[in-house]
Amino acid sequence: MNNTNKQEYVSRLKKAYSALSQATNKIIADEGNPNPSIGGWAVDTEAVYNMYKKYLSVAKDCGYNTAGCFDGTYKQMNNTTLKFTNRYTFVLSDGTLVALNPNDYNSECARSGTGSYKVCQLITVDINGAKGPNEVGKDAFTFGLKEIALFPAGCDTSVSQCSSSQTGWACACKVLREGAINY
Repeated sequence: MNNTNKQEYVSRLKKAYSALSQATNKIIADEGNPNPSIGGWAVDTEAVYNMYKKYLSVAKDCGYNTAGCFDGTYKQMNNTTLKFTNRYTFVLSDGTLVALNPNDYNSECARSGTGSYKVCQLITVDINGAKGPNEVGKDAFTFGLKEIALFPAGCDTSVSQCSSSQTGWACACKVLREGAINY
């Protein structure tokens, strides 16, 4: 991947994170703490999905269906592949794909699959839409909705999960901190 593409991906990731963070901050300001174990609004993935749709500029809502939104196969950093199915999906007005997997929801806002702590729901984005390369850590990243804000996956893990031996879903933090894709 050439440096121009890498810088474009970094810029798009920053933009997606900014849009989702602003929406998260507004949701928490208006609706309160998302943690359902203390009466919060994030009672399931569908509730989180519906809340974000209200606060973002959505160009296309695919509902609980990946067709037309996240309907590709993604290569993970450890050379395994993942087909996106059974997720709530929508496309933002800038073309960013957004997906929420019910398997990535935690009613107690506990530790997530990416190793992050106190995550209520993981939110996956493909920053350049349906265009390739459809590779985790290049154009596909994850953020974690926590009780106080949205955080890039990988910021609070004790082990680096942004390596070729891992899937790469925890690379958002590394890329945003370094302002580059250095792997």
